[in-house]
Amino acid sequence: MSNKIIYADNSATTKVREEVISAMNAVFRDDFGNPSSIHQYGRKAKLLLTSSREKTALVINAKPEEIFFTSGGTESDNTVIFGIAKLVEAKQLKKSRHIITSSIEHPAIKTPLEYLEKKGWQIIWLPVDNEGFIDLKELESAISPQTALVSIIHANNEIGTIQDLKKITSICKRNDVLFHTDAVQSFGKTPIDVQDMNIDFLSVSSHKIYGPKGAGALYIKDKNKIAPLIIGGGQENNLRSGTENLPGIAGFSTAAYLLKQELLENSKRLRKLQITLMEKLLKCKEIIFTGAGLEKVKENIPVEKFLYRIPGHVSFCVQNTEGENLVLQADLRGIAISSGSACSSKDIEKPILEPSHILKAIKVRQDYIKGSLRITLGRENTEEDVSYISETIKTIINSLVGASHWDALQ
Repeated sequence: MSNKIIYADNSATTKVREEVISAMNAVFRDDFGNPSSIHQYGRKAKLLLTSSREKTALVINAKPEEIFFTSGGTESDNTVIFGIAKLVEAKQLKKSRHIITSSIEHPAIKTPLEYLEKKGWQIIWLPVDNEGFIDLKELESAISPQTALVSIIHANNEIGTIQDLKKITSICKRNDVLFHTDAVQSFGKTPIDVQDMNIDFLSVSSHKIYGPKGAGALYIKDKNKIAPLIIGGGQENNLRSGTENLPGIAGFSTAAYLLKQELLENSKRLRKLQITLMEKLLKCKEIIFTGAGLEKVKENIPVEKFLYRIPGHVSFCVQNTEGENLVLQADLRGIAISSGSACSSKDIEKPILEPSHILKAIKVRQDYIKGSLRITLGRENTEEDVSYISETIKTIINSLVGASHWDALQ
């Protein structure tokens, strides 16, 4: 195994930064009180909870009372889907059992909607083009006066594609339809202004932005438009009961606030590395890129426009190869990356791995679809890392192609 270790799987999770660890340690050590307690320890914890809410709200131009802390993106997404469904079923929301989404949603949206579909809900799965963009005309024609919700992922976790939320919400508002977006991958990497974008619900997570796992938030424009998923003691303004994870919340809000200050600097640096890596990999004839291509990515420079694709995100498929094998080969050479080709089955009793629904949706060719790789660069990656990654990936592909050719001759 190589002595060189490069972490390039930042869309899966990120390394917690030192400032965040310090903020969390202060809570463990000094501010350990329960925010619901009225003694001085509780009051001090309550102040920290309030300031964390204010910092998080500032990042997306929300009001503090519109921020509800959760355990992360999955809980936030589930809260919106099932919270809307409960109001519709109870006839407290004058809409029908009708939700519109895209065919490339994260499982945290896809799975709850599939559950509702089995219960008789009408779920419209909007198709996408070969780069992962929805058709706005198809969205508008799919909406009816009875549509309860439109939920479209902001930036796709697997192929990095960024949807134009302002155009999407403009359609939703014209048709008086609530809009939710899973912004777990875009949060901290692209500017998000919930007022300017006219968003009703927005899900974010901590561990994608150099914060701790098990923390996140849900932005809710109007809490009367959603029912609680977790009930009990009435914390988080009766929307999410349970004693708050104050160390996680403090870490999350610190990470979010720091990235807000560094957003433009980080994106410019990651965009440069992204383009360099894509240019190097483009020379490998066994590769096809997935998501927005190199020319669209280059439209973000010299002035960062935050269009089309997440900065630092590179995804591609290798012909006639298994993505898991590529990941393991890279790991042996000291590179941590991921494959998007096996999201469906992790069951030990059902070891057949299904190609990703996202790659199917963008119509990746059958001889490429199982060879998916995702390289996601972060704040610690360098130009030297990019050179090593590109050369190593090409070496691995050449060795596997050579082995396949030799096998064919046997």
